[in-house]
Amino acid sequence: MSRQPILIKDLVKGNQVWKMLIRVVDLWVVIEKNGQQHLEAVIQDGHGDKIHVITRSRDFQDWVEAVKEHLTYNLYNGEPVENEVPLKVCCNPLKLIFNGGTTMTKVAIPEIPAHRFSFFPIEKFLKGDFKHDMLYDVIGVLQDVLKTQMGGGGRKSCVNVNLRDVQGNVIELVLWDDYAKQFVNYTTPNNFSGPTLIVLTHAWCKPNTVSDLTCLSNAWSGSRLYFNLDHPQVDQYKASFGDNMPAPSQSMTCDSSIQSSNNFWTKLSEVKSVRAISEFGKDCYATTIGTTISFNAFRCGWYFESTGNTEAEPVTKFKLEVEVEYENHRGIFVFWDKDCIPYTKLTAKELREVMKTASKAGEDNPKIWPTHLDVLLNRKLVFRIKYQSQYQRFSIVKILNEDDLYTKFHNHLTPDENTTNADVVEMDTTSPNLTPNQVTQSSEPSIGAQPPYAANQSGSPTASCSSTPAKRIATSTSVNDAIQSEELTPKQSATKAKTGKKTKHIKKE
Repeated sequence: MSRQPILIKDLVKGNQVWKMLIRVVDLWVVIEKNGQQHLEAVIQDGHGDKIHVITRSRDFQDWVEAVKEHLTYNLYNGEPVENEVPLKVCCNPLKLIFNGGTTMTKVAIPEIPAHRFSFFPIEKFLKGDFKHDMLYDVIGVLQDVLKTQMGGGGRKSCVNVNLRDVQGNVIELVLWDDYAKQFVNYTTPNNFSGPTLIVLTHAWCKPNTVSDLTCLSNAWSGSRLYFNLDHPQVDQYKASFGDNMPAPSQSMTCDSSIQSSNNFWTKLSEVKSVRAISEFGKDCYATTIGTTISFNAFRCGWYFESTGNTEAEPVTKFKLEVEVEYENHRGIFVFWDKDCIPYTKLTAKELREVMKTASKAGEDNPKIWPTHLDVLLNRKLVFRIKYQSQYQRFSIVKILNEDDLYTKFHNHLTPDENTTNADVVEMDTTSPNLTPNQVTQSSEPSIGAQPPYAANQSGSPTASCSSTPAKRIATSTSVNDAIQSEELTPKQSATKAKTGKKTKHIKKE
C-alpha cells in the first residue's frame, strides 16, 4: 500500500522515509570552491509551507535533468536536518537533504498554488525590523542611479541605486558582479523613458557598520534580478502608486551629476579649498569650489573606449582632465560622462562623429580637442570630489553649479583661510581605499520605475558576487555623512558560504 502524503510542517529530523506532494518554486546551481556543482531549491506544499532543499554534488547531473522550476512532483524520501545555513532563504527551522534514497515523480497537482513573491516592505528594513540571517524578496521603483562601476583592474562590477516604495521610503540597493552587468545591459540598450520597477529575490540586508544605515544587496547564492516583470503581483504594486508614479527617468547611459539644491551641500564642515585638500596628502572625500581654467592635454585625451569585462563593442566615454583654480592654486579634476554631457549636449560617441564629419581629414583622435568642449571652461562650480593622492587627481562625484551656493562656500573659505593639515583631518578618509586606476563613473538619473521577471526578462542571472558593501547612501544630516556614504568599500561577503560557493541559475522551462 502506498504511503499517505505528509506536509512540509510534518517533517521530523531523522525521519528519512515519507511521501510528499510539492511544487518547485525556486531552483539554482551552486558552484563550489573546488569547481564541483550541486543543485539547491525551494519547494512548497499545498498549504504554502516551504523548505530549502540541498542536493549532493555527486548527484548533480541527475537532479539537473530531473528537476524543473515551477513543476509539481511526488517527492519520496530525504533527510530533514537542522537549517543552520548563515543566510536562510525561508523561515523553516529545517532544511531537506536529497540523499541516495530520494526520488521524484513528475505529476500534475493543480491544488498546489503557484509561486508568489513574498515582498518585504522597505519601511521595515529601514526600521531594522528584519532578521539578519534571512534573505528577502524586495520590490521598488528605481529612483536614482548612484554609481556604476564595471569590473577591470582587479575591481568587481558594482551598481548602486536607490529604490523607493509607495510611501516614499528610499533604500539603497547594491548590485554586484553579474547583477551589475545585467543592470547595465538592460539600461544601456533600452534608454527607456518610463518608470522602472525592480525585483530582487533572496536579497540580503545589513546595517552599515559605519553609519548604521540600511542597505540591500544580492546574495551570494540564488538571487534573481528582474526588470519590468510581467507578473500580477508587480502589476498590482505598480497600480498602488495611482497617479503618483514617479516621472520618467533620463537615459541611464548619460545621466547628469549636476543637481539642484541638496541639503548635503548646505553644511560647511567638509568644505575645503583645492590647496588644503592637496596638502592633506591622503586619499579623501571633500567638497570644494573653483573655476575651470583649461584642459590638461599632456597625459591623455578627452575620451576613451570601454568594453568592461565583455566582448561587446567598445563604448566611447568622456574622460577629461581639467585644471580648476581657486585662490591661485590649481588642481587637476577628472570629468566623466555624467559631468560633460549636461554641457556638451552630446555623448562622446556623438561628438566623435561630429568631428569626423566637420573635418576634411576625418579627425578622430582623443588628443584632438573639439571646440564643443570649451563650454566646460570658465565656469565657477561647486564639486564633491574624491581625491587620489597617488595621482594628485580630483575625481568628480557630483557637480552643483548654483551661484548662490558657490558664493556661500567662497565666503566660508576666504575669511582668514589659513587652513592647515590639522584642519583638513576632518575630511572623510574612511571611504573606500582608493587604488591605482580605481576612478569610476557614476550615473544619477531622475526618478524612474520598472517591473522585473528573470533578469531582463530574457534569462536568469549568474550569482557570483563575492564582495558586498560596507557603506550605504541614504539621507544624512551632515556633509561628512553624505560624503562618507558616497562610495562602497568592497569586503569579503558575509553571504558567501564558508566553502566559497558561487551560483548560477537553471534556465526556466
